[in-house]
Amino acid sequence: MAKPRRLSIEERNAAAIAREPGKVDAAEKTGGEESAQPAAPLDAAPVAPTVSADAPTRRSSVYLTEYDLRNARSAYIVDFDHRAGSPGSFGLWAAGAIAELAALDVEQRQAVREDLGEPGPTPHKSQQLLVPDEVATAVTDAMRQDRLAGVVDRSRSVFYSYALRWQSRQSALRAGLQELPDPPERLPRLDLR
Repeated sequence: MAKPRRLSIEERNAAAIAREPGKVDAAEKTGGEESAQPAAPLDAAPVAPTVSADAPTRRSSVYLTEYDLRNARSAYIVDFDHRAGSPGSFGLWAAGAIAELAALDVEQRQAVREDLGEPGPTPHKSQQLLVPDEVATAVTDAMRQDRLAGVVDRSRSVFYSYALRWQSRQSALRAGLQELPDPPERLPRLDLR
């Protein structure tokens, strides 16, 4: 059976405007049946840690599968539209996602890893990030706490990968989506619109 075509952001926005607020339109994904599950309350979603655009940064890479990179790019746009205080640049969104994972305790981070599982065996792409020094320091501390508890990530990139994959999933849940829409080929700077 052929997989249905993914809707663009514009198509999803038009569909969201046409239906009642708070309902998830899963009809296109489930063959015509509408989901009875309401969307998560957006005002109850925690706000991402504030990451200043002026903070000193360091260049870092994260390796993601094509699918995970697509989801992270899409989640950035979905969060801007559905999460109060979400930053308007992908770099700041990614830094906030990394900071959120680092702010969890060891058990919570381990639960995130177990829930997400290992990334798939498909080829990975490198995504360059400018990570604020304060976030990089928080990641160093979190990775040290994890090591002391017996959980070892192979690298910072693996930690960053979990953060972006986790935040992508959270973004879909906050917006009441079963699947994130395809992002545009070139990501916009949303706070400049």
